[in-house]
Amino acid sequence: MSAGIVDIATAKPGRTIGNDHFAPIGLTDEWIRRRSGIATRSWLPDETPLAEVAAEACAPVVTRMADPSSIGALVVVSTSVRQRVPGIAQKVAQLVGLGPSVLAFDMNAACCGFVYGLVTGLSLCDAGQARSVLVCSVEAMSRLVDRTDRQTACIFADGSAAVLLQDRAEFEGSRHTAGCDGSQEGLMRETDAGGIHLDGMQVYDRAVRRMSESAQYLFDHGPAPTVLVGHQANGRILEQVGSFNAHLGVPFVNRIENSGNTSSASIPLAFAGELDAGSLPAAGRLGAVAYGAGEAWGGVAVDYRLPAAPTP
Repeated sequence: MSAGIVDIATAKPGRTIGNDHFAPIGLTDEWIRRRSGIATRSWLPDETPLAEVAAEACAPVVTRMADPSSIGALVVVSTSVRQRVPGIAQKVAQLVGLGPSVLAFDMNAACCGFVYGLVTGLSLCDAGQARSVLVCSVEAMSRLVDRTDRQTACIFADGSAAVLLQDRAEFEGSRHTAGCDGSQEGLMRETDAGGIHLDGMQVYDRAVRRMSESAQYLFDHGPAPTVLVGHQANGRILEQVGSFNAHLGVPFVNRIENSGNTSSASIPLAFAGELDAGSLPAAGRLGAVAYGAGEAWGGVAVDYRLPAAPTP
């Protein structure tokens, strides 16, 4: 048997921020849409603990399980969590009612975090170390940016999503590719003064190339994905990655308009959004590709079979 995704849930609490919010720093709706493809995004209240947001995403998945005690590991992925000691994974486990024997840990690979977390969770399942693994990405990127910075303030957003991984006889084996280059750490970094430094042109070129290469690898080393979801970095990057991979002949997901860049949470949020909209079937093979600070990049192809959406 091989592991795949058997459930997914999301949380986007907080308030919706429209582009008119950025008028005081000289940004117009037309400029933001043209440069980023973003119209609205969610921002969490500054006082909301990220462990609670992650638990909100995980809880529906745990509730729907016939045997929640089968969850052997919880991977909580976040770029924006400020709490270092202790990490938040153990608190999330407590909030959703997981037992004390759960292997729970935090992970940070910036915008590539969900891909790294998914590879880790799938490996634990496939190695027989856990019957089920919960992978949750949670971000409050609005807390990292300088909200007066015209380059980054309008791009980043908040939210959380969780997927449940289990072994099933009908699943094909997952496939992944990943890499990193620490010499490029200066392209995207948190500054000492607060905010995020972003070398826009370099990041644009490298993100398009790395995500396109990762997607091609997944199709060259099948089974081929039936849907491709890239990290929702900005609209122009997504358009280029989608254009470069048009020959692959599968849907390429671009849902950044009403979500913004939620870093590691962007892929599962976009995937869940397509499922909720009825744009994707409840079973297939997901190809997820990402590029992020560090720098880190990668892609993973994994089968999914999800509970049927309730009839309206």
